[in-house]
Amino acid sequence: MPKILFRNDQLSFDQESSKKHASSTARLGDKELLRKRSKRYMELIASIDTKTVSDTQGMNDLMRALQDEFGTAELQSLPMGIVSKCFLGHPYEVHTLDLTATQIVEHYKRGEAMPGDYEKARTLAMHNAYAIVEVYRDKMILIRDDGSTTKL
Repeated sequence: MPKILFRNDQLSFDQESSKKHASSTARLGDKELLRKRSKRYMELIASIDTKTVSDTQGMNDLMRALQDEFGTAELQSLPMGIVSKCFLGHPYEVHTLDLTATQIVEHYKRGEAMPGDYEKARTLAMHNAYAIVEVYRDKMILIRDDGSTTKL
């Protein structure tokens, strides 16, 4: 059974930021999706395994960073989730940040099956070349430590 740290019902978006983005939404193309990810975004995703994201405020910071990173994007332009290497130690191997489910962060043990498209991203997330794999309905965006991206 995966280790669950957060649930979506524990989180809230910044109301002011939501109001700014509510007036216009956009479908993100590959050009926007392949732009380099910000240092803040990379640091917050990496903090999933540390105590900085072990409380609701830390997770709210992470959700704000996601909102800042993708701006006014339509729901279908956003990643379904993110898979990255887990540094909690044995027996955990990878974790997911699922943006579509009620159980938002799950840590998976070595060999433990992951749902659908996340399993496809597991091997890539374990590879040292990538820090994060963003999983979309029709593609994956591989992100290196420096924030540079590649589409798969």
